Amino acid sequence: DGLVAGIGNRASTVARTAIQHVASTARMQTMIENSDILDGYVWVSTLDGRTSQTCRSLDKKFFQFGKGPVPPIHPNCRSTMVPELNDEFDFLREGGTRASKDGPVDADLSYYEWLKTQSAEFQDSALGPARGQLFRNGGLSPEKFSQLNLGRNFQPMTLEEMRRLEPLAFERAGL
Repeated sequence: DGLVAGIGNRASTVARTAIQHVASTARMQTMIENSDILDGYVWVSTLDGRTSQTCRSLDKKFFQFGKGPVPPIHPNCRSTMVPELNDEFDFLREGGTRASKDGPVDADLSYYEWLKTQSAEFQDSALGPARGQLFRNGGLSPEKFSQLNLGRNFQPMTLEEMRRLEPLAFERAGL
């Protein structure tokens, strides 16, 4: 039973990831074909406790076509990208929302801005206890915390790598 279930889970992962890849490829091609009214795209990650470190940190980041990552960036990736309209279409953004585990929230809210509104217990569950403590007590803005989590080529950074870059934040957090 365990072997068969494991094979089924892996097959589902491959299928979901392949579908996400095809959808992202089509979405990107559509955006490029409409580049006369688009400036690029924005990465959008799922606002819940299962989102990966990389996807959390890429959330709400703007990229020009051909210069940024495209989902899926890992198996079972649930992130997507949305077109960034030229400034002349700013009026279309007014009152926009996005989904979260608790229902709709403001569309401009990034993952870490949203996470600030969650309980310490949820933050620790999503980030891990040490990162949760750093997030709450390190004195870093959500944007700075987001930047601190990713290194070159959008690879997740370890706590030790983060400590080398922001030792005072770790000291303030008591880590």
